[in-house]
Amino acid sequence: MIKCPYCGSDDVEVVKTWKMRNYTVTHYKCRACGGTFNHYSDASTGKEFILRSGRRAVKH
Repeated sequence: MIKCPYCGSDDVEVVKTWKMRNYTVTHYKCRACGGTFNHYSDASTGKEFILRSGRRAVKH
């Protein structure tokens, strides 16, 4: 299960998925805090990592 790297919530939605070289990249948006991030996975090696890709919404 993918969790938001900003707030730790598992309430995330897939926005877009694409291939980049050996990786499958999935862009997520957190429903709890509004943060956006990308999950990279390589099925051939089993490597996975997450990069924060956008600002999360600031609550006032």
